[in-house]
Amino acid sequence: MTNIKNSRRDFVKSSALVTGAMILPTMQMNAMVNVANDKKLKIALIGCGGRGTGAAQQALKADSNVELVAMADAFEDRLQGSLMNLQKEFKDSKKVNVPKANQFVGFDGAEKAIELADVVILATPPGFRPQHFEYAVNSGKHVFMEKPVATDIPGVRKVLAAAQVAKDKKLNVVVGLQRHYQDNYLAGLQHIKDNKIGKIVSGQVYWNSGGVWVRERQPGQSELEYQMRNWYYFNWLCGDHILEQHIHNIDVANWFIGEYPISAQGFGGRQVRTGKDHGEIFDHHFVEYTYPSGAVIASQCRHMPETMSRVAETFQGTKGTIETYGDNTFIKDYNGGEIFTHRGKDDPNPYQVEHIKLFESIRNKGVISDAENGAFSTMSAIIGRMATYSGQVIKWEEAMASNIDLAPDNLTWDSPAPVQPNADGTYNIPTPGKTVVI
Repeated sequence: MTNIKNSRRDFVKSSALVTGAMILPTMQMNAMVNVANDKKLKIALIGCGGRGTGAAQQALKADSNVELVAMADAFEDRLQGSLMNLQKEFKDSKKVNVPKANQFVGFDGAEKAIELADVVILATPPGFRPQHFEYAVNSGKHVFMEKPVATDIPGVRKVLAAAQVAKDKKLNVVVGLQRHYQDNYLAGLQHIKDNKIGKIVSGQVYWNSGGVWVRERQPGQSELEYQMRNWYYFNWLCGDHILEQHIHNIDVANWFIGEYPISAQGFGGRQVRTGKDHGEIFDHHFVEYTYPSGAVIASQCRHMPETMSRVAETFQGTKGTIETYGDNTFIKDYNGGEIFTHRGKDDPNPYQVEHIKLFESIRNKGVISDAENGAFSTMSAIIGRMATYSGQVIKWEEAMASNIDLAPDNLTWDSPAPVQPNADGTYNIPTPGKTVVI
C-alpha cells in the first residue's frame, strides 16, 4: 500500500502533465527518419478485432521499415478477416508478411506471437491486457496497448509492476488514450499550464451515446465463447462502459488537473438496456470525483438511444473556463471574453500520431512511458464503477488494496465462463446497497 501510494504521488508530481507534452501543436506528420536505428522492426498484433486492425494499419503507416509478422486472436474468423483487410491495404508495400505458422488462434496464441516481434500491439478485450503486457515487457518488447489497461484492481497492480519493468529496460510504451497526442488538447493543456484559467476547481466530463453492438447467441455456442463474442457486456472482459469508453474523458480530467482522484461516489443502473443479451453492465453512470486539491469533477456516461449525445469535457478555473470536444478547444474568461480558440478540422489524426511517436522514439532510442498514467486513469474509472455498483463512497487507497479478481489467467476453451447465467438466461446485475466491490 505504501509503495503504491508513493508511486501515485511521485508520478503525479513529476509527470502527470508531461505525457504527450513533447508533442507540440502543428506537428509535422511526415514519416519519421530512421535516426539511430535503421533495422526492420517486426510487429505482432494481439487481438484482431476492428480496433486491433486499425491500430495495425496505423503502425504500418507510421514507419517506412516495419513489417507485420505475427497475429493472434481467440477466434480464427477474426484473425483471417483482419489479415485479409491488412493485406488488401498494404498489397503494394509488402509490409504484411504473416505466414500460416505465425497465425495463432486460441488463448495461448498471444505469447507465441509476442516472441516473434520487436513491437507488440495489444488490442484484445481489456480483461487480457495485464497478462499480455506483463509478458511483452518481460520479453523485452516495445508496446502499443489500447485502453483501458485492466478491468479490476489486481490487473491495475500488475500493469503498474510491469510498467516499472518497462522503464528499467528502457522500453517504449504508448497507451491508446490518444487525446494526449491530439493538437487541440495539447494546446489547451499549455494554456492551463500558462495559468490562463487559473486553478481548476470543478468540471464536467461526458460520454453519452446510443450504445454499441450486440452479437446474438448462436446455436451450440458455449457460454465462454458467447461472452468472448459479446465482451462489451461482461465486466471480466470489458469493465463496463464507464471504463471502456468513458476512461477517455476521466483521463482528460486527471491530465488537466494534474492529479488523480482520491475518492468517488455516484449512482447508476439499467433502465433501457435490460435484456438477456446485455450481460451484467449498467446503461448509465453518474460519478462525482474528488481530487487532492479539492477540485470536484462530475462524470456522466450513458448508452441510451434517442437521447442527447455528448462526448466532451468542460472545466472551471478560478480565472476562466475551458471546453474540449472533438478537434475543438475553447477558453473563455468569466465575462465571456475569448482567451483562446482552436478549431482543428485539419489537424493530424491523433490515432496515427501516437504510432508515429512510438516508432520515432524507438528509432531515436528514446523512452515513452504511458503505462503508469494508463493504469492510474484505468483505476480512476474503476473506482467510479465501484461507486455506482455499491452506492458507497470509494476511496482510492482503500480500493487499491482490493483482491477481487474479475479476469482469470490461463483460460482454455474448456474453462467455465467466469460469469454464469441464471436459469432464465439473465445475469446477476449489481445492486447499490448490496453489491460488495472491495
